[in-house]
Amino acid sequence: MPTVACMSRRHALVVLPLVVLFAALVGCTGATRIPPPEPSTAVEPLFASDEEALEAATEAYEEYLAVLDGLLQAPLEVDGAFDSVASGQALQLAEESVQKFLDDVVRISGPRVVGSVELQQLIVDEEATEVILYVCEDLSGIVLLDSGGNSLTTPDRPNYSIFQIVVSFGHDGGRVVDRQFWSNETSC
Repeated sequence: MPTVACMSRRHALVVLPLVVLFAALVGCTGATRIPPPEPSTAVEPLFASDEEALEAATEAYEEYLAVLDGLLQAPLEVDGAFDSVASGQALQLAEESVQKFLDDVVRISGPRVVGSVELQQLIVDEEATEVILYVCEDLSGIVLLDSGGNSLTTPDRPNYSIFQIVVSFGHDGGRVVDRQFWSNETSC
C-alpha cells in the first residue's frame, strides 16, 4: 500500500496546481466590467435651425437698437442702460455714441427701422453660440437735430446702411457684442 500513498501524493501534487490555476482562471473570467461612457464633448445646439438662430439674433439686435435709439432721441446718462442688450465692443461703441450726443447737445428724431436681415454664420462652442448676420437699417425717417430742434441732416445722407452684427447667446440670453458698418446702399 505504500505505493498507493505515494501515488496519491504525486497525484495531489499534480492536481493541486491545476485546481489553483483553474480557480484563478475562473476568478478572472467573472463579469467583465465596462467603464461608464465618458461625458460627451459635443455641444448641444441652442437653436433647432438657422432660421430660429436668425430670428433670435434679429430680436436681440432690435432690443439693442431700441435702447440705443431711445437714448439718442433723449440723450441721458448711460450707466447700465445697455447691460442687458450689449457687451464687448458693441457696448463700448453704444455708450460712446450716446456720450457724444450728450456732449454735442444733439439728438435724433426717431428710431431707425430694421429692414432685411441675412444670416452670415452660426458658431456653436462650449462657451456660447454666436450668430453673425447682416442687417439693413432704414435711416430715411431719422433726422439729426440740434438743441434748438433744427435739422443737421444733410440732403446727401444715405437712407440705408448695412451692418455686420454679432450676437452672442449664453446662459443669460443674447447680447450684441459687435456692430461693424458694412456699406451704404440705395436700398436693401
